Amino acid sequence: MKIDLAHTKDQLIGWNIQMKASAGKGERIAAVRITVNGFDVVDKKVDPPADQWDTELPQKGQYPGDNEIRAAVTDEKGQEFSAVSTWS
Repeated sequence: MKIDLAHTKDQLIGWNIQMKASAGKGERIAAVRITVNGFDVVDKKVDPPADQWDTELPQKGQYPGDNEIRAAVTDEKGQEFSAVSTWS
């Protein structure tokens, strides 16, 4: 499972966050959870399971200060994969 996280500065409010997950051979994405600074912003069951999943979350996070995105992707077998991105 490959998870890509990115953030871009939004001049007015804070940060825009992009997340993309791609399943590997023999994997399918069954659930996705994204947490920003300790708060769940996405908690979604993917039905039917998919090979790819992506989203953009506009204007999330704090500016200025420390920020953290955590993404967790669960496959059909219940195995969880995760990624973290931090910035100040």
